Amino acid sequence: MEFITDNWILFAALAAVIGWILMSELGRVALGVQQVDATEATRLYNKQDGLFVDVRPEAEFNKGHLPGAVSVPEGKLEPRHKRLQKQKQKPVVVYCSNGMTAGKAGRALKQNGFEQVMQLKGGYDGWTGAGLPTENK
Repeated sequence: MEFITDNWILFAALAAVIGWILMSELGRVALGVQQVDATEATRLYNKQDGLFVDVRPEAEFNKGHLPGAVSVPEGKLEPRHKRLQKQKQKPVVVYCSNGMTAGKAGRALKQNGFEQVMQLKGGYDGWTGAGLPTENK
């Protein structure tokens, strides 16, 4: 207990981070945006004509992205989601760099009528870390 009182700022920061993670996960779950691993994402893309949506900045997208991915940077999701309208019934796998911000984009797509929205677990970093193929523009 003495350690906690001596380092209360660190514990307050830890509590804030844990709270933020819990709120993010609860929000994602409440809107039905499930996480899928790279294997399941590949299956959705190949077998169900799924779509990969990259919400990273365009500069990062141009350096490398998942095969066939569409670039819809997070801040520009609303204006650009209209070009995805034909994909509303197909599985959509949203990803960012590391899986931390794609949930917000997934929720926005879900709220705009996309039926099967999933988030790639680990994001682009997890995909490349698993040695899976990427492409450059």
